[in-house]
Amino acid sequence: MCASRLLLAALLLALTGSAPVVAAEKKPDPGKEQMRRLQQAQHKLEQEKAQLAEEKTALEAELGTIRKKAEAEARRAAQLQREVAAVRTARDDLAVRLAETEAALQKTNAQRQAAEDEGKRLQARLGGEQQQHAACVARNQELHKVGVAVLERYEKKTCLDSTLQREPLTGLKRIDVENAVEDLRDQLDRQRIGS
Repeated sequence: MCASRLLLAALLLALTGSAPVVAAEKKPDPGKEQMRRLQQAQHKLEQEKAQLAEEKTALEAELGTIRKKAEAEARRAAQLQREVAAVRTARDDLAVRLAETEAALQKTNAQRQAAEDEGKRLQARLGGEQQQHAACVARNQELHKVGVAVLERYEKKTCLDSTLQREPLTGLKRIDVENAVEDLRDQLDRQRIGS
């Protein structure tokens, strides 16, 4: 662009500077020739000017398009930054909730483990109490047998047995009764808890 203007200016100078030379040579019509050259140069300059105006318009349109795209990209970047901030906030909230959930899970696991341990302890205690209960049932059955034996002896005791038991001379029946009482007492003592 600048080169064509310089060329045009040089051409104009040459034409104006050579006008006296042309006049000196006395060509048939130097003014017409110069006028034709000037018109050609002017026409060329107008074409270049029009072309430059078109280029300027195209560049301005392109610049406007680029500016619009840049503004749209800036808006998009701002939107993306807001979305990133929202995602980060959500991620941070989830991290906090995850930490709380993990803490609650650990607490629940500890409670579950404590409950399982307590259950095992109670199971063991129940087993011991069931053994004691079985032992008590067996002793109770033995005591019942002893009680039934005592009642049978008492029921079968006659007046003669009572008289013989008090007989002072030999005391044999009394010894039999004392032996029977001792046997029953031994059986009862064996069924006593803790013995």
